[in-house]
Amino acid sequence: MAYLKEHQKEIEDFVKSKNSKIESVQIAWDETKWEKVGNGTPQGGGEIVNVYGSFNHIESSSWNVTFDIENGKIIPNSMALANYLRVGGRIFD
Repeated sequence: MAYLKEHQKEIEDFVKSKNSKIESVQIAWDETKWEKVGNGTPQGGGEIVNVYGSFNHIESSSWNVTFDIENGKIIPNSMALANYLRVGGRIFD
């Protein structure tokens, strides 16, 4: 979690880069989750950390960014948008 908080600005800028209408990004640190992912093989797909939040101070907005984890550490350049940006359950465009 410390790594993520140290790189908060990078996460915010990454989310903003996905749509020019996004002016501000709010991170829901209490929703951050470290998870194992499956890929249909016995060894599985590894581990990721999911970071969630909202944008433009819209309560019903949402985004989800993932990072890969290797040997218990976050891989910095693995940040990816996991789902569409949404407002009220609808894709934000």
